[in-house]
Parts: sequence; C-alpha cells; structure tokens
Amino acid sequence: MAISRHIFLTQRAEPLPRWQEAFPDAEILKPGAMAARPDALVWLHLDPTRADVADQVRTAVSTAFGNPVVALSNQPNDSEGLACLEAGAVGYISALAVPDMMRQVVSVVENGGLWVGPGLMMRLRAALSVQRPSQGEADKLTALSQREKEVALAVAAGASNKEIARIMGITERTVKAHLSAIFERLKVGNRVQLSILVNGDRQTVNEAVH
Repeated sequence: MAISRHIFLTQRAEPLPRWQEAFPDAEILKPGAMAARPDALVWLHLDPTRADVADQVRTAVSTAFGNPVVALSNQPNDSEGLACLEAGAVGYISALAVPDMMRQVVSVVENGGLWVGPGLMMRLRAALSVQRPSQGEADKLTALSQREKEVALAVAAGASNKEIARIMGITERTVKAHLSAIFERLKVGNRVQLSILVNGDRQTVNEAVH
C-alpha cells in the first residue's frame, strides 16, 4: 500500500515536536475518535497510565478502517513490544524516535513488513528455533494443505482474518480454524512468529539504536 497520510492517536494535549517534524500534515486525534481515512498509517501512542497495551492496540486496529497501526511507547521493552505485535500492530517503536527513523518505518510498512526492535527479533528467532526443527526456504510450508498455505501467506502479508475471509470466500470462523491448524503444524505460537517464519528477514527490519 502507498501511505499518503498519518494519524496520531494520543492522550497528549499537544503532539511531540518530533512527530510533527516527521509528518507536518499529520492529524492528531484522541483514541476512539478515528474516522475513515484511506491509505493512512495510524500511530498509536500507548497510554502510560494503562497496563493493557494489547487491548489498546486491538481497539486501535479494530477502529482503524483497515489501516496499519504502529505502537509508540514512552518506555519501550521487548515484552510490551511482543504484546503489541501479537495484538495486531505492524510496528513498535519509541515515542521519542527521531523523524528519520519514523520515516523508515513508513517505508517498511508500505512494503508489507514489520518494524521490530533487535532485542524482540532475537526473542522471536529463539522461540522459533526452539519450537520447530530447521527447514529450508523451499519446504517450510510443505506440511500445509493448499488452503492453509494460502491463509499462511495472507497472514504473513499482514491481512486480517476478515480480509482473508473476504478474499478467499470463506467465513472468519474457517480462517480461524485454518490458523489453528497452521500454528500446530508449523510449531509457531502466533501470527507474528508465522510472519517471521514465512518472510524471514526480507520483510522485517530491526529497529536501529538511537
């Protein structure tokens, strides 16, 4: 997708100057005030007074009208980042990231990738290496049926269950059933690990240290 606008969801009275420097024309809204905006990237500033980061992300994703969501954290850490990615975020980054890095995130997301920090990437790789035996690029999806392979590739490309159901002409319940089988057969625990497995490092960029 080509991203043409940026929307920041935040409880702050004023946006951080770095956000406006990165995207001068960005909209600044309160969480829950999102309206339909095509070709947008939604930047969710996690509320530091709330511990339910996954719920914050899920709510943002469900009300983003199909637009990708990147989580911004005041104090990023790997556990929080994993929770955000598993809840549907396509990226996790410091709220104080420099404008150049934020623009790099845009480039990655436009190409269907995830923006993942180096520490979190190591955790994901470790989890995959423990949960499943090593396989070559060509045969890692051979354990799946053709339908399951289609679902796995769609998930790895960032599609939601609703989008997959619409594209494949099946119900969301069937998509969920396919995903359960895929996770079991590939020995992965969630959508993020599935995406890492399918895409390798080609669509996943490690966050630079700043």
